[in-house]
Amino acid sequence: MDSTTTQASSLRYKALNMSLLILLITSLWLTTTVPRPRPVLLSAPTQSAQIETKYDQAKDITTVSLPPLRISGEKGEYYSLYVATSFDYPGHTFRPPELLRFEIRSVVKGRKLNPDLYVVFLVDGETIHLSSNRWAVRNPLPGRRALGEVIAMKMPRETFLKLLSARQATIKMGGTRFDLSDSHRETLRRLAEPRP
Repeated sequence: MDSTTTQASSLRYKALNMSLLILLITSLWLTTTVPRPRPVLLSAPTQSAQIETKYDQAKDITTVSLPPLRISGEKGEYYSLYVATSFDYPGHTFRPPELLRFEIRSVVKGRKLNPDLYVVFLVDGETIHLSSNRWAVRNPLPGRRALGEVIAMKMPRETFLKLLSARQATIKMGGTRFDLSDSHRETLRRLAEPRP
């Protein structure tokens, strides 16, 4: 073997080692500096959650929100179910919303969501269906076979008030029913109260 071949082989070896070192440093940097998504579905506060009001000066919009409210623990094919509600109005002066954002956040047992899931509200015997968007949340329960799902809908104020004043209100997701207790509805009712 001549010295030119040996030098070329040595240079290739050094370049390969340098590439591996750069890859290792980049991987370590990414794992320590890039924030990991939080499992929002299970870190919800209790029924005594406070209403949050935030004003965005750049957009001149006030957002009123209720953090996720736990409706149920393990039931049927679900580990848990929460609801979260919010609405916006322009400026600082409170205006009752025409539409509220109503999210149902669930943790489903297994690794597959039901693509044909039909969600309705049963309010004093009346069935109410609202159109919705759905998306999955990966790994909501680390170490368990589960998949999170968020079902987001725009709920008219009249429907929200009907839900709050009902004698009996239930969220039906496929074949599983989740009753909204008086305590749940009382907590949600605070969102409908005028803000100072």
